[in-house]
Amino acid sequence: MGAHQPVPGPALSRRACGKGRAMTEAHDPTVSAPQFAPGASAAANLSRNEIEALCLKAARGAGMPWGLAEEAGFAAGWLALHGLDGAALLLAHLTDPLESRFAISDRQWSGMDGLCPIAVGAALDDHAALPAGICAGPVSLRALRRPVLALPLLARMAAAMGRALVLDWNGGQARITASGAIAPDDLAMLAALCEADLTISVTADAAAAPAPTGIASVSEQALAGLQALAMRTTVPASEQSRRGAGAAASDND
Repeated sequence: MGAHQPVPGPALSRRACGKGRAMTEAHDPTVSAPQFAPGASAAANLSRNEIEALCLKAARGAGMPWGLAEEAGFAAGWLALHGLDGAALLLAHLTDPLESRFAISDRQWSGMDGLCPIAVGAALDDHAALPAGICAGPVSLRALRRPVLALPLLARMAAAMGRALVLDWNGGQARITASGAIAPDDLAMLAALCEADLTISVTADAAAAPAPTGIASVSEQALAGLQALAMRTTVPASEQSRRGAGAAASDND
């Protein structure tokens, strides 16, 4: 699948913007992200790596398999780099889960209740050079949920192929350059879509898009929601686990 591999870092402990103030100690092993005082209006400045690591854990906690969870983390980090709260966008998807399976028939991809953007984005990458893939002709996606979450995977695919892509839907069009860039206006249009029937095809390279200028902050609500999902991947401490912690023998040489 060519999944992006986020590099694990220390327990997250970042600055908070606005009135909120981080309530956890640095490197606290019992949490996966900063927590804020109830009712505080705050946003956290996390690095892309921290966003990806937290979102990977949250996706696992929501039931995604490892491969798709890694892709979900990559998508959230890419969107944050491009000025969107990718963590909040992913959280909205994780709290409204979709079946990741879908069917391909006559170059149309469809799911029973709509298409999962993470699963479809990853599969489009895998299928790129196959008969059902984008290199063989336009691909139609029926009822793709939150299309902007598929965009990072499509941008990565475009850059890997060195081919520009055009995304068409009823009322709009967006272009991804052969280097995987997208204009801010096109990104905003995709972010506004909750669901759309998309047609994706290879096209002549578009005009160069501006490079990302910084990482968007993560809202307090997104941090709290992702933290709750991420904690599902942990095992609560118990007296037995505490007794069994640490080495059984001295490691002094």
